[in-house]
Amino acid sequence: MGIPGYSGNILYVDLTSGSTRLEQYDAGLVHTLIGGYGISSKLAYDLIPPGVDPLSPENLIIVSAGPFAGTMIPGGAKVLVTTRFPINGALATAAGGGAFAPFLKSVGLDHVVISGRARQPVSLRIAEGQVSLDDAGELWGSDTYETTDILRHSYEPCSVIAIGQAGENLVKNSIAFVDKAATIGRGGLPAIMGSKNLKAMVVQQGQVPTEIADRPTLHRLVNRLHERIMRWPGRQLIQENGLMPAPPDMTELHQKTRKPLACPSCPLADKVMVRLEEGPYAGVHTYMPHLGVNRFSATTSSEAYQQSIKYTDTLNRYGIGSTNFSGLFAQIVELYREGIITREDTGGIELKNDIDTALELLRMTACREGFGEVLADGAEAVARSLGEKSEEYIAHIKGLGIVRDPRLGGLGTMEFEEITMPRGAHVSAAGSPSYDSGRPFTDFARHAERMGVSTEALKRLEESGAFNPGRYSKYSEDWYSLFNCLGLCNRAQVNRFYHVKTIAALYSALTGIDVSPEQLMESAERAWTVGKLLNVREGFDRRQDRAPEAWFRPLFREGQEHRMRNYDDTVDLTREDVEGFLDDYYDERGYDKQTGLPTREKLVELGLESMATDLTLPD
Repeated sequence: MGIPGYSGNILYVDLTSGSTRLEQYDAGLVHTLIGGYGISSKLAYDLIPPGVDPLSPENLIIVSAGPFAGTMIPGGAKVLVTTRFPINGALATAAGGGAFAPFLKSVGLDHVVISGRARQPVSLRIAEGQVSLDDAGELWGSDTYETTDILRHSYEPCSVIAIGQAGENLVKNSIAFVDKAATIGRGGLPAIMGSKNLKAMVVQQGQVPTEIADRPTLHRLVNRLHERIMRWPGRQLIQENGLMPAPPDMTELHQKTRKPLACPSCPLADKVMVRLEEGPYAGVHTYMPHLGVNRFSATTSSEAYQQSIKYTDTLNRYGIGSTNFSGLFAQIVELYREGIITREDTGGIELKNDIDTALELLRMTACREGFGEVLADGAEAVARSLGEKSEEYIAHIKGLGIVRDPRLGGLGTMEFEEITMPRGAHVSAAGSPSYDSGRPFTDFARHAERMGVSTEALKRLEESGAFNPGRYSKYSEDWYSLFNCLGLCNRAQVNRFYHVKTIAALYSALTGIDVSPEQLMESAERAWTVGKLLNVREGFDRRQDRAPEAWFRPLFREGQEHRMRNYDDTVDLTREDVEGFLDDYYDERGYDKQTGLPTREKLVELGLESMATDLTLPD
């Protein structure tokens, strides 16, 4: 293809026939969709048949690396997977860390498209100039960590995306692991891999260099970023305490058991490895993006910490999504306490908020055994099986369990975007200062300027008189889209160092393409819209962009009542209020308010009018 920063190559792998082929993609896609998320979404639109069963051989797994992967740009190591997810039928892109994307670039690939179904369990191994489907029969039944360790022993240096028993048993509430520490594909990527008899994907480190158009300029820009990151006081805090620090009563214990981990090119090391040396779970050695504390019924801090590590390790090894399962576990325990769920529903299991119950339900879910058969399909399936009353308790959006509950911190962009994200409840796409409560609008204005929001749009945001998550989320989503197109980590701790002008300068130095911040953000919006159109084609519209019933009833925590309030914490919110924010969101995006769909006029504006010919869209 001849554009620095890109190989221009797509590897196609047919698991059914075992055949592979290498093709170059149209360089025009780089100029319109950048790469990574943008190009993978277009590939999905062109190659995944409409209405495809997510667990059928015809569904595709598209693995992508953006142009920043394999470079020294801080945080440029994100791998992307685009597919149709089984938990809700959404066509979407999942993102994760680890070394897979840089190693993919090191063997001369930007994308891998996987189709079909192998006759027996296999692992896909990609090396420089070589692709093989290796027998994985002996790996079938192994957990994610065991699988990764065995493959590493054979092929190191390499990067591994592995599934556990949950994926083998087609658990929709599952997640895959990249190099044991990073997660990808919440909502059933492992089930898709399991349906294809694909136990793991392995890419060995190659020697194909990433061409850089203007190396001195890129080095200068990267050095400036590194200097800022190294001077940031928060970096040392992350090194010492992790991305999400342990509670004060667990800090000393956590610091004794943890070691920081980093993705390639990341100077923050925000992931963590933990080894328990004593207690009932001595010998547990696990990895996690950050510490998650589940106190269950523990009576001491030490007991709660050890149980949290054991619980996380069990989730990770089976390959069950922590966010989905943990929220669902808390909800069904509450339903059991209130008598809405009985032993008849659970197959005789008493639902208690203790570690033994949690571990047993995890095992049952991974094996699709008893009540685990229902839990395996996620929150929506559980709510459906228990009847209408459960909808008031079990919070999910498009089948995915919610990540941030607005009853606990107000309706900011991350909470609101759980509604609008085509993939379902997810918060990465709409990061903003609303992560913290009580921030003045000047902080939002400063962040908006950093994301390239126009003066006209910023004035519209200010004129609302109060923070409006609907209007603001549009720009946060486009910002997230840009990071996904480039393969750049969007965690707030990395994101905070990037300005759209900096990104445009980095991109121009890497690729030799002279691009303005405005052009970059237009490409990011275009990529987001292609991802939206994928789901419009499948019948998704405003009816699916719906806040869960549970948000409109009180949440009781530690004797306190919490209701959903606006970000400014001045009023309780009703469904009508949330629907009003949705109206504003669609208006800001140039979508039709009634249907929630992009208008033909919007597609013409973005140069996507050719994609409107097969869709029924408002004018």
